[in-house]
Amino acid sequence: MADRGWALLSPAALLVVAQLVWAPDPYGEECRSKTYPPSGPTFKGNVPTYVINLDLPPSKRWDNLMHDKKTELKTVVQNIKDIANTFFPSGKIVDIVDNKIAHLTATLPYPFNEELQGIANSSGIALG
Repeated sequence: MADRGWALLSPAALLVVAQLVWAPDPYGEECRSKTYPPSGPTFKGNVPTYVINLDLPPSKRWDNLMHDKKTELKTVVQNIKDIANTFFPSGKIVDIVDNKIAHLTATLPYPFNEELQGIANSSGIALG
């Protein structure tokens, strides 16, 4: 009976591998060179420029950027949490980082500790 299982597994494995090899490119365009300035179907426009004013208090320096990019930052943080939870499904790792390690930012030298706290406050993301 065990030999029969292997006999069925092999064709199934071959089908999966064949599907991966002949699958269409998920990004939808060919690799190109010498394409400056950028263009093409995946080009989303110019990257905005931000000025980080170092004369502001450290907790306020990143407010403008966080105002514009908080949704994207929340998405990145959630993706990282999802990956961590894939490997450690109990959620303990994310909980430790969010709640128990956050106090370590206070040990960073000035102004980095206050900048991180300001980013957390502006974005609404936990300091951890």
